[in-house]
Amino acid sequence: MDQYSGDEQSYIPQVGDDQKPQIGMRFDSLEDAFSFYNQYARESGFSARMSNSKKSKKTNEIIWKKFVCFKEGHTDDIRWSKQTKNDQPRKEKARGETRTGCLSKISVVKEQTGPGWVVSTFIESHNHPLSTPSKVHLLRSHRGISASKKMLSQQFAEANVPTCQQMRLFEIESGGPEHVGFIERDIRNYEKSVRDEHKGIDAETLVDFFESEKAKNSLFFFDYETDSDNRFTRCFWTDHVSRRAYTAFGDVVVFDTTYNTNKYGMIFAPFVGVNHHHHTILFGCGLLSDEKTDSFVWLLNKFLEAMCQGAPNLIITDQDPALTKAISQVFPQTTHRYCLWHILNKFSEKLNPVTFRDHYENIRNDILHSSTDEEFESSWEAAMYNANLEQHDWLSLMFELRHKWVPAYFNHVFSAGMSSSQRSESSHAFFKRYISSKNSLMDFIIRFNKALRHQRHNELVADHIDMNERPKLQSKWPMESQMVTVYTKKKWLEFLEEMSQSHGYYVQIESVGNEFGIYKVMNFQASSSSKPRVLTHVIQGDDILCSCMKFQFEGIPCRHMLAFFRINQVFHLPDKYILKRWTQAAKNVEFFPTDEQNVVEAPERCLMSRHLRLSYKASALVDIASLTVEGTNFLNAQFDYIGNEMKDLNMTTTVSGGSQCRRATYRAIGIVDPQKIRTKGCGKRLKSSKEKATTQGRKCRGCGRRGVQHDKRNCPNLQDGSTINNKNEQQSSDDEDFGSIDGSNNWI
Repeated sequence: MDQYSGDEQSYIPQVGDDQKPQIGMRFDSLEDAFSFYNQYARESGFSARMSNSKKSKKTNEIIWKKFVCFKEGHTDDIRWSKQTKNDQPRKEKARGETRTGCLSKISVVKEQTGPGWVVSTFIESHNHPLSTPSKVHLLRSHRGISASKKMLSQQFAEANVPTCQQMRLFEIESGGPEHVGFIERDIRNYEKSVRDEHKGIDAETLVDFFESEKAKNSLFFFDYETDSDNRFTRCFWTDHVSRRAYTAFGDVVVFDTTYNTNKYGMIFAPFVGVNHHHHTILFGCGLLSDEKTDSFVWLLNKFLEAMCQGAPNLIITDQDPALTKAISQVFPQTTHRYCLWHILNKFSEKLNPVTFRDHYENIRNDILHSSTDEEFESSWEAAMYNANLEQHDWLSLMFELRHKWVPAYFNHVFSAGMSSSQRSESSHAFFKRYISSKNSLMDFIIRFNKALRHQRHNELVADHIDMNERPKLQSKWPMESQMVTVYTKKKWLEFLEEMSQSHGYYVQIESVGNEFGIYKVMNFQASSSSKPRVLTHVIQGDDILCSCMKFQFEGIPCRHMLAFFRINQVFHLPDKYILKRWTQAAKNVEFFPTDEQNVVEAPERCLMSRHLRLSYKASALVDIASLTVEGTNFLNAQFDYIGNEMKDLNMTTTVSGGSQCRRATYRAIGIVDPQKIRTKGCGKRLKSSKEKATTQGRKCRGCGRRGVQHDKRNCPNLQDGSTINNKNEQQSSDDEDFGSIDGSNNWI
């Protein structure tokens, strides 16, 4: 590619004369001149860049321009030796010296009588070796991300595809890294430039986006607040789809906060529920700068303002005092329960290992399987006595709060089958596949909306299945053929399981009076110690109540009720036992009758519609043409022809920058971006299992404790044949044998 010339170390590119610039060569514009020189540089093995220019004193137009080799000149050592603002030495770049004072260049001057440009100077030789064809794609002027690749990269980023994996996808598409046209660093620089566009206007851009969504559809609801310095502190938003969903499924709401969703550390607070397919659905979202009572009160009030149906019947949250206080103020009539899963998980932290190993399962069974509050309280008291935990502070506190988390106190309240906030936890995990802690507020919203569309599409798929598929019947019982067309597939399978299990039960009459009938429902294979379920038949209203409370808690008839119906020849399930929210017609509810008239077709939506329509047609043609060489050549020629025709229509291929529009629109508002927030959930570094084992010591298989110098070989429990919690041993013996344990049964 180059020829070494004499002692002067001059390198002459070996290219054809038709590819070289020539003195007197004319170009229509500066862009054409640089494009030609850059193509010459690519064939020669160097990178070109723009250099000096001169302007006319009369018209202030450029009349002379110079293009040079990228190694022209020398690095300004004085500039890099300057100190930073804090009088600290400037951080040295890892990139080495690239400039060698190369004199290769081309100069063009503007014609005096026309719009063209003419080459006035051309120096061909270089003072450095030229790149080989296999490395020329790495030179800066021969790298560039096209508009389509930028858009594709943004779409990859919205799907949370890492930059390194994006590059691998581009390499596969192009046939190798040398054909991509850019390197991974270029994508990272582009991502940084996109992030820089939102600096200082991130909150304003978010508000602008909410305003535009409100303009498209008047049923979109949002609100936000700023502090005394006009700094963005919190917001709430919900769209018409979520508001309609709340009308049908807003009887039970799960609320939980999560972290690491944006670069400011603002707390993501979604309101979620469950639909008739038992899918998680979103009712509304909030971003908060803290987790104080005032913030929760503001957020709950905005949620209540957006939902025409009013407050939910039941809300499930974690055990947060500030949130508990806020719910009691804003939702005074709503049943509030704590997440059972979180509380059960705390037992392993609050109890010493031996007590947890020996007694946790019994305590857990008492919590989960007690049918009444009296049964739970008596079993809890017995469990605390057996485990010697009557004076345990945390357990005493949990017992005082039992009406907020023990199922026996809630089994009469419809909970859609949920007893914990795991529905919200799974929602957090789903959304975090799309978002990250590096996102700006607008990045967060864009990626969040993409995830939300994916979530809602799953509901459409389930609706499609219910409309076009019918499950196979397992029996000829008329109730089965009745409910297969009523329930959604998910609920039908649950009902079918209850109906199948009902054949294993028989019903005994306990007593029948004028007002009530009492029946016992027993399993044919039940042991003598198992307790029967009690059915109460209210004769006047023809109502059936089962002691398992499954219908009240989950909304579908239990196996005990179905056994009673079968024996009494009830062939069709009465309407009172069919909960509409589990049926295929659950979404047929009245919600803003004029909502369709409030939707405004935005210009962006029209553009997307046209783009999708053309993309579908073009994709179909490409699929057909690419099957043969003739078809490919023909379609390629047609694309060239269409491209030229589009140029004649003066259509541009650039995408207008929305960020600039938002910057101009909201310059006067002056909303300040939020500060970086430290929440109560941050600052806790996750440790690996190996690191935990190193710091805590090995776990003893004898007593379950951990200690650096404690294992099964020297365990005091095994050596003495005793356990720490054996109440029959003397305390003095305990103190003597377990001198390494303090009074709270913790290793010291």
